Amino acid sequence: MKDEALIQKVEAFLDEQESADKFSGTVLIAHHNQPILTTARGYAIRPEILRNQPDTKFNIASVTKMFTATAVMQLVAKEKLALHVPISIYDAGLPYADQITIHQLLTHTAGFDRYWNDAYRAARSELRTINDYLKLFADTPLEFPPGTRHHYGNSGYVVLGALIEKVTGLSYYEYMKSEVFQLAGMKDTDFYEMDLPIANCANGYTRENWFSPADGQLRSNQFIYGVKGSPSEHCFSTVQDIFLFFQALQTQKLLDSHSIELCFTPHAAGDQAGVSYGYGFHIIDDGKHGLLIGHGGRALGGDAFAVMYDLGYIVIILSNYDRPSARAVLNFIADLIIS
Repeated sequence: MKDEALIQKVEAFLDEQESADKFSGTVLIAHHNQPILTTARGYAIRPEILRNQPDTKFNIASVTKMFTATAVMQLVAKEKLALHVPISIYDAGLPYADQITIHQLLTHTAGFDRYWNDAYRAARSELRTINDYLKLFADTPLEFPPGTRHHYGNSGYVVLGALIEKVTGLSYYEYMKSEVFQLAGMKDTDFYEMDLPIANCANGYTRENWFSPADGQLRSNQFIYGVKGSPSEHCFSTVQDIFLFFQALQTQKLLDSHSIELCFTPHAAGDQAGVSYGYGFHIIDDGKHGLLIGHGGRALGGDAFAVMYDLGYIVIILSNYDRPSARAVLNFIADLIIS
């Protein structure tokens, strides 16, 4: 499909989704590394107080993992970390350090699960450091012997954040800002502390509930998540900044070609047919839309996708509504790309 026709169809679909209150967020589509559409729908602050703009910051949930994996691979390239040795070499005090490797942590094959537990719920207003997050699962048994299967979770990437701190002498957040975000020109990306004022930032709105039955009410997710995100999730960014991240990968500003190849190589089979996991990136071939590389993110009050197609398109969708807000838009665009 010609880009002009694609843009018209996407704009019309977004109008329909907003009118039906099914989408609130921003969308960027690029073709051959040039943005052809950057647009926004819905409200950053409800009810009808502040509309989303193309440069609005959103909670990108697990899209964060791409950033953390990139930082780890920078340190692997500098030989400060190694992929296939026990992490006890770097910090014996980390959970199961003598049993797991960085390769396993990057690919979700180390045996960790998620840290959304009662301890998280009790401590979420105090979660500001990597150590705060480590305490949530340090004594939780692994789901399976490391390296025996793939199980997508969040806790393993917190351990990767701790390793970044150990070998650089910086906090994870300082390292990410200087060596990933600033290097890529990402001026509106950070792990903001959500009890501080943040300019041009969307609140998340959810009809779901972790700990009690959902009642269908649209509620802010302000009191659901940790006050500051982790290496696994809840960085804040914009569609333009994530596009700059992809550009920085493609031009090898962030990683050399060998490291990028390792990130984009299927290392573990995912939970669905045609889905594999590299180092911080999903690699998807559904037999219909060509090869897809990137990551999704799902939160209560957030849905995000940042993907690169081998057909030459980049699609980034950030929403402050529950899934399938962004997924529905991604599916619509994907079908247009191949039509």
